[in-house]
Amino acid sequence: MERLAESKVVSVTESGVQLSKLGKQSLHKLLRQLSIKKILPLPESDLVIGSTAMSIHVIGAYRPGMTGIPQRDEAIKAGAEGTITVAAMGRKLVIPPDNKNLADLAPRENARLREGFEPSDKDLVVIGFGKDSSRALAGALAAVLSLQER
Repeated sequence: MERLAESKVVSVTESGVQLSKLGKQSLHKLLRQLSIKKILPLPESDLVIGSTAMSIHVIGAYRPGMTGIPQRDEAIKAGAEGTITVAAMGRKLVIPPDNKNLADLAPRENARLREGFEPSDKDLVVIGFGKDSSRALAGALAAVLSLQER
């Protein structure tokens, strides 16, 4: 924390630590570089029953042949229980690698993801899940970072 405070990324007060204006700008820049458009919690998800879920919209990250397995593995290494990768293909949301239509598998989640993110063709929604929201988000972010290594 001291190092972050010295570099003016966070401000430390009696009530706690928060991002400074510079810290917020740096975070937004990093999210843009990773093509992250939005991050949302997914409470009581039909896709990950019994776990806390966080979802990340990544612009244009779908590639043919994706399986989602490397992303899941990275999420687990980061402390999450796993991830589910959802791709926008045309007007459908599908789950790679077999591209099953999310509307058939989980209609409520299909509607929630469409409403929350409004994904375009070739976008991904990476859903991290875990024991708590911090682990779920850490897993989802690790999965997104693994997409950059292709």
